[in-house]
Amino acid sequence: MKAPKYSIIPKPQRYDTVDATFTVTRDTQILCVPEFVDAGKFLTEYLKTKSDASNSAIKFNKDASIPDEGYTLKIDENGVVIAASSSAGAFYGAVTLKIMLMQSKTESGVAVLNGADIYDYPRFSYRGGMIDESRHFFGAELVKQTLDNMALLKLNKFHWHLSDDQGFRIESEVYPLLNSVGSKRKFEHLEAKNPPLSKICKHETESNGYFHYYTKDEIRDIVSYAQKLHIDIIPEIDLPGHTSCMIASYPELSCKGDGCEVVTENGIMKNVLCPGKDSTYNFVENLLSEIVELFPYEYFHIGGDEAQRGHKIWKNDCPDCQKAMKDNGVQTGPEMQSIFMNRISDFLKSKGKKCIIWSDGVTDITNDGIACHYWTLKNPLWVNKESKKRMFLLSPSTHFYFDMTFAHTPLKKTYNFNESKLGITDEKSVMGVEFETWSEWITDKGTLEFSIYPRIFALAEVAWTKEKYKNYKDFYKRLEFFKAYMNTKGINYSRLEKRKIGVRNVSCYHLGVKGNEYKYNETLK
Repeated sequence: MKAPKYSIIPKPQRYDTVDATFTVTRDTQILCVPEFVDAGKFLTEYLKTKSDASNSAIKFNKDASIPDEGYTLKIDENGVVIAASSSAGAFYGAVTLKIMLMQSKTESGVAVLNGADIYDYPRFSYRGGMIDESRHFFGAELVKQTLDNMALLKLNKFHWHLSDDQGFRIESEVYPLLNSVGSKRKFEHLEAKNPPLSKICKHETESNGYFHYYTKDEIRDIVSYAQKLHIDIIPEIDLPGHTSCMIASYPELSCKGDGCEVVTENGIMKNVLCPGKDSTYNFVENLLSEIVELFPYEYFHIGGDEAQRGHKIWKNDCPDCQKAMKDNGVQTGPEMQSIFMNRISDFLKSKGKKCIIWSDGVTDITNDGIACHYWTLKNPLWVNKESKKRMFLLSPSTHFYFDMTFAHTPLKKTYNFNESKLGITDEKSVMGVEFETWSEWITDKGTLEFSIYPRIFALAEVAWTKEKYKNYKDFYKRLEFFKAYMNTKGINYSRLEKRKIGVRNVSCYHLGVKGNEYKYNETLK
């Protein structure tokens, strides 16, 4: 009788059992071709193996026929062989083996592995997650912990939201007021205007202010940490809306030159950059030139969402924007925004970067080379048309916004996502999927974890495993091991992934420890 399969998330494309076992000890050698040394070190750090012991071995070989980021993993009585065509693939083979070792029978430092024959590769090249640190700042330690867990699930893109109305979170030596002014606000907790949240989300009666940003050295350290996990970090500097922190620092960036304060509430603000002034472009280009040096990756996110209040200002109240609209042959605010986004995209292209913008910032005149980050409901006919012109990154708020309550987005809903329902008919136009964790109401580590876990496991399987191999019941069984893993790591994951406790089934943000879901979850631990 063959041994049972290990619980692996995301599910491999093919996993057969082999009637054999292999014993791993601290004397088991790890042998690598030079290109795959990092994958070998990843295992060595976990196993604490010696390099001069027995003939039994875990071997990493190169095989050019395996798809990029893919791997094969074979375990029999003779040893373990992982093959890949790329260093990322070798790393993911090592990740799968580590997960197997974590579940294997161990005694006195010896682990017995069940035989296996795995052929695996990702469905999408972009498999990501986002944390918003503009609204609330969590710090390097929590970011690294998140990166560790992302790597365990073969997620390879970390989208870092570092600038918004409520704070600028990255050191700037070129524009220091972005830190001394833009990284600081009066209150830590943000206020809500609209009921019922306004009854719960209030400013503190007393506050020493809220002042946080990452130094360049801290960012370099996190980037280096992520590189070892084969994770690219994609920064987002949101433009031209969500820029109150910039205008508070440099009022001349607005259309009227009016200043403002760094925002201490949530919503869509009227504080937007002026796309009619050359000085605005000079500022943005100088700032981005400084930032791109910190992130040696293909993509850069420039936001583009929720700028509609600025559209009216540009068209009706700003002579500079009115002249720019006439010069560029456009008549509407959204079109003027596309002129702005196209120019910034062209600049970043000169720096070797590809741009991503949110879907509500995409118009008919947006450059085809700009990727569309789908988040809000759009007409499927529009999606189908645009997907024939540009790549799509998918984060529909209905499935992948993890700051939404579990009543709105239960685990199964995330798992059962299918891009065809959005209007995409060709999978080749999808660069990948990404979860979002906006932090308007998420203020601490426990609430952030509660929002992300266990839905991150469902997202990972959507991102990696072909649709035809997915099965929710099977996934839920495999999730049991990872719940035990989260318990050992002290991760505050939600136990409410299937139930609706004391909340309406509406698109309501988590309210942290004040939310009914969170309170009920505490009683289940």
